[in-house]
Amino acid sequence: MSEADVQRILRLIAAYERAFEAADAEGMAALFWADDPRFVEVENHIPEPFGRERFLWIMDWIQKNQPPGWRMRFYDTQVHLLSPEVAYSVSLREEEIEGERTVSRVTLIFLKKNGEWRIIHGHFSRLPG
Repeated sequence: MSEADVQRILRLIAAYERAFEAADAEGMAALFWADDPRFVEVENHIPEPFGRERFLWIMDWIQKNQPPGWRMRFYDTQVHLLSPEVAYSVSLREEEIEGERTVSRVTLIFLKKNGEWRIIHGHFSRLPG
């Protein structure tokens, strides 16, 4: 993986943080390949893997209900190449939502299509507090 690809992926993760904190559902959705049939997410609070429909429902909920100002940051991020078009990152993610702080272990899978990296899969596992 080129250093340029690593930097693009790190910028994508930073854009995820900014979109979350701004409650920018459209900005967040633009970071994912949600229309790809291989897209899937696994979240802390949702016990089963879910695809595009549930993801879009979550984006709609954020747009209608989440006030800007929730805090999130990814740290200790490592990016690894699986092929010229597939990479993954592992990170810790700290969130503060309505005064409650949680930390999750996060794995994101990135797919490069037409020269553009986006997230095709995310797995979030909350660490015991």
